[in-house]
Amino acid sequence: MAVGDAHAHRRAVLLWSGVGILLIVAFLAALGAVQRAYYSPSGFVAAFAQSIASHDVPTALAMPGADPTASALTAARLPGDASRELLRSDILPAVRDVAVASDTAGADGVHTVVVTAVANGDPVSATFRVRQTGAVLGILPTWAFASPPVGVARITVAHASTFTVGGHTVSPRAASPDQPADAFTLSADYLVLPLAPLELRHDSRYVRASPVTASASPGRITETTVDAQPTRAFTSAVQKQVDGFLDRCAEQHVLQPAGCPFGVEIDDRVQGDPSWSIDTYPDVRLQAGDAGWVTGRMVGVAHLDVTVQSLFDGTVTPRSDPEPFAMSLSSVTIRSDGSLDIVVAQEQ
Repeated sequence: MAVGDAHAHRRAVLLWSGVGILLIVAFLAALGAVQRAYYSPSGFVAAFAQSIASHDVPTALAMPGADPTASALTAARLPGDASRELLRSDILPAVRDVAVASDTAGADGVHTVVVTAVANGDPVSATFRVRQTGAVLGILPTWAFASPPVGVARITVAHASTFTVGGHTVSPRAASPDQPADAFTLSADYLVLPLAPLELRHDSRYVRASPVTASASPGRITETTVDAQPTRAFTSAVQKQVDGFLDRCAEQHVLQPAGCPFGVEIDDRVQGDPSWSIDTYPDVRLQAGDAGWVTGRMVGVAHLDVTVQSLFDGTVTPRSDPEPFAMSLSSVTIRSDGSLDIVVAQEQ
């Protein structure tokens, strides 16, 4: 071989060797990127969080260890019978800026991964535990959640029977049917996805609750109360019935109308029929009691017109007197058909 040919051959060998080294480096870099993105604890958890941000609940729950069984929930000290009714895509908030904040390996091999995000404009975070389950081709590790990545929201509906979330009406009685039929407050446990706080409310003709947020951290129970309070329509409806009740009492031409909160005793002889009217109706102000809506002590003024004859000297005198009275409502219940059941507690 000529000297020139030998130099050319050496240059070709060096060139191809360099190309080979570059290809190996590129392959290793790509393998590392793939491992970090898809085969690392951070990548595994980030994929779960991104599925939530994409409102793809089925994909999120299909990840290894993500869809909790009753036994897994019990092992995590969570209610094994928690309802799955809120594990749905169409109620999730807008979630963006998902990022892994930290990934810490424990002595037992379990990694603790912290993820941050922004949900409906507010910062949120969640902590997950993952463990290695195997490897692809012996070099790419696979992962699963070491404990349920969902949490439990214990939702209490005070003074109503349902709450709404994302346009859906939810009944705690359906999730926990053993509650008394006449319960004034209902409560149930629901599985809730992390990083996705839910806005709960109640809005009906007679009661309304301001929006509250139900959120959950993986493996934990959080408590939220939807506190329904009377609307003006409710108070007005009760006031109308109280006024009607008193008007019917005033139609009784006796000194002490039966079942009514006002009445008088007169020692002299009454001539003719007594006549009642209502000068001032009590002002209804509803408040929550133990088993239903009640009122405090309400005061009003009835008016009596009657003619009496003195037993002492026989003189006849017309009387026209205001008669203050007090009353309260011991129970106001909204029936299933929307009508009201009112119980009056008399106070003489």
